[in-house]
Amino acid sequence: MSTDRRKILSARFRTAGASGRKLHVMSRKGHWVVFREGSEKIISEFDTKRNAILNGKKILSAEQANVLVVHKTDGTVEKLQTAE
Repeated sequence: MSTDRRKILSARFRTAGASGRKLHVMSRKGHWVVFREGSEKIISEFDTKRNAILNGKKILSAEQANVLVVHKTDGTVEKLQTAE
């Protein structure tokens, strides 16, 4: 992904909890993004929600995070997945 495609997240999501141990998957301008809570940068960006969730699960299973929060297109939380 080129650096010009990296987007800065809104202050609402940067400061929400800001533990750095939660990953979020959400829709952003027609793409699905994975980002760490409290960070300004997007970890990865995908065309489909499914691929974004799979990437989030890989990061979760590598113990780089402890919760994956999947959002609906309207921004509400669809489901939470914890590391096993």
